Amino acid sequence: MDNLVFIGDWIKDRVLGSGSFGVVVLWKHQKTQERLAIKTCKWGDELTEKHKERWTKEVEMLQNCRNPNIVGTKPLPPEFKDGLQPVNPSKLPILCMEYCAGGNLRQYLNLPESCNGLRELQVRQILSDMRNALQFLHQNKITHRDVKPENIVIHVLDGAGNIDSALQGKKKVVYKLIDLGYAKEIDSNSVCASFVGTLQYLAPEIFYSKTYSNSVDFWSFGLLAFELICGIRPFLPFMAPVQWMPLVKAKTHDNICIYETFHGDIKYSNEIFPENYISKPLKTSIEHWLKVALEWDPKIRGRDAPTKVTFNIPTEEKETSSKVVIFKLLENILLQKILKVFSVATVTHHAYEINETTTAIMIKNLIQNDTHIPIEEQILISQSYIIIDDEDFVVKHWDENSISVYLYNKTYLTEEKPDIVVPEIIQRSLKSSLPVELIQNFKNCQTLHRNGFYFVMSQMELYDSLIKGLFVRAESLKNESKELVLRHNFVDKNIGKLLVKEETIKKFSGMGKEHVQHLKENRVGTNLLGGFDKLFKEVDELSDDINKLQNAWSQLTVRLESAARRRIEGLSTDLNSFISKFNYQALFTKAQTVYVAYKKIENYNDGKGKDKISDVIQVIKDCFKLRNKILTEMRNQRFYCNIKDLSIELSKISEIITNASNFAEKISSNSNSVIDKLSNCMWSTISLLSSEAPNLVDLPYSVVSIQKSNFKIGEPVSTHCMKMVQSPNRVEEDENLKSLIEESLKLRQNHIQLTEKIKTSKNIFHNKNKLDFSFLCEE
Repeated sequence: MDNLVFIGDWIKDRVLGSGSFGVVVLWKHQKTQERLAIKTCKWGDELTEKHKERWTKEVEMLQNCRNPNIVGTKPLPPEFKDGLQPVNPSKLPILCMEYCAGGNLRQYLNLPESCNGLRELQVRQILSDMRNALQFLHQNKITHRDVKPENIVIHVLDGAGNIDSALQGKKKVVYKLIDLGYAKEIDSNSVCASFVGTLQYLAPEIFYSKTYSNSVDFWSFGLLAFELICGIRPFLPFMAPVQWMPLVKAKTHDNICIYETFHGDIKYSNEIFPENYISKPLKTSIEHWLKVALEWDPKIRGRDAPTKVTFNIPTEEKETSSKVVIFKLLENILLQKILKVFSVATVTHHAYEINETTTAIMIKNLIQNDTHIPIEEQILISQSYIIIDDEDFVVKHWDENSISVYLYNKTYLTEEKPDIVVPEIIQRSLKSSLPVELIQNFKNCQTLHRNGFYFVMSQMELYDSLIKGLFVRAESLKNESKELVLRHNFVDKNIGKLLVKEETIKKFSGMGKEHVQHLKENRVGTNLLGGFDKLFKEVDELSDDINKLQNAWSQLTVRLESAARRRIEGLSTDLNSFISKFNYQALFTKAQTVYVAYKKIENYNDGKGKDKISDVIQVIKDCFKLRNKILTEMRNQRFYCNIKDLSIELSKISEIITNASNFAEKISSNSNSVIDKLSNCMWSTISLLSSEAPNLVDLPYSVVSIQKSNFKIGEPVSTHCMKMVQSPNRVEEDENLKSLIEESLKLRQNHIQLTEKIKTSKNIFHNKNKLDFSFLCEE
């Protein structure tokens, strides 16, 4: 094969892979640039008839598989049938496959950036694609037996691409399963040989027994999923299978991870390692799924737990068969919608599972539990810079690929010293009292380098999210300012209508006061006018409230106009200038260099790795310093102060507008009530004077100054009253009594008016030059 370079217009590009029985070569057409991956058997007479039969069967099996997540086959170009004869001594069928330009998944996982697993979007897609591929194979009675990262390739859909662009999500890709177990398990002696180098992914029963079912794929799939998320396998990855298998056999159903502690103890865990890039809801769901996939007993692995049904007759005992649930369970998990929230206030990432009926207020309750920010202080803003109302359904703001919602606090922009999440290995390594030998231990040294690089990357991502969150807030303030102007104008119109209504009431009331005063001065109908004074007082109080509202509203209008003019100009320029001065890029490069340098000597496990401990610890310390410096410097930047001040100002203005609107509605309601009372009194008085009301009891109390009673005018109040004896001087006595009553009433009236004037003067003195908005909050 090495000497064969050209076949017709095809040129050999490179060898893609070589296994125990076959070799895969990439061929490129010189004119059309088409690429094909061609696999041939590299053995000749050494193969038995059983070997040849199995090879042929495996090739036919792949050619009959039509699934988007299983590598497809293509017709072999005619020139290859003769051209490949020299390198195909067995004369077995030649397999021609599509070429997937993105490389294989192991290349992904070997990248320094993947040392603690892949990003959530990639994890989701790989698990979805592999679920589809394995379910298809099992439905067709095919067991793969060798699911591992090396056997998963990346097909770039939108033209030629590379692994870097695929990893960064710049190109749409599909993950495909390859190598459907060619010539594996040919006989009992060759089983181990055919799996050389892949023992870490084999199910326990392959080691402990000669027979096994397709549940071996469930085990491999579970190991693969764990490694995608954490970057390492779940069961003591520093040990060989012969060492960790007995320990795994002792695990319970809930245990999905076994690892060595910092001090070398073996610990069983029910959780995924916390140093990863997936959201908390997905992590919880995957942990439940891994319990099913990594079940030790192959009979119940991937299935719902079997139950026994026992009848009264001893001979009739029946066990119900269990069902395979692993694929459906994973499908349901991957269908979950997870809302990703970044809290600018606490500089932390959060995530919550949502559905079509989840409202913003529900999310705020969950956020309050996680951040301790009260619900009334929270502001949720979407990627499109829209403030989300409490009753809005958050699903319309959901974005599968990125942060969907940004969280802000009404009273401050970011906490002065936000909490920081530090991996346990880093916390231990920074302790000066810790023995050096513990840190230099090979396992601890490797974990420290992985988590140290992860720590730098996670802080860099938090910083990127924080910068984006500040930009989103600045843009939302522009929209908020416009929205407040619209709300202000709406309330302003209502206040204008209220002033017109007040003018009518004041005119009506003023005329009424003059007439009542005239009647009193002329001693006409004074016994019918007592209730009007109360109404006139209500009109005066109403006028005072409107006057206070109008004065406060004028001040608010000026305040809003000032805030609306305070645009955050030059935000992008200021942000870019700050980012160019303070960023993690140099630190990231240094951390990556330290990690790569360690990985080069790690495989030898000769103790040289401990010499790199000081380098990674220094990187970690530099990361802490840079984080503190960035957060301190940011709080003094012009763009930060402008965003913070304008955010607080607009929040206060919004609250005042809301209270003013409510107060205006209350005054409007009161004014309607006063108008109704005045009209009722006026028409009732007219009715009385025109003798249309035969009884005083039919009139409102405000018209008359005496208690309502059921009697007619001119008739005695009671039949039990005594008749007065006519006195010769009665006329003169009546006039004196009447004069005394009138004098008493005038004195009382003067006293009331004087008291009111003193009270008003006192209020004016105490509240001079003060603008009080507190009345807006009155019920």
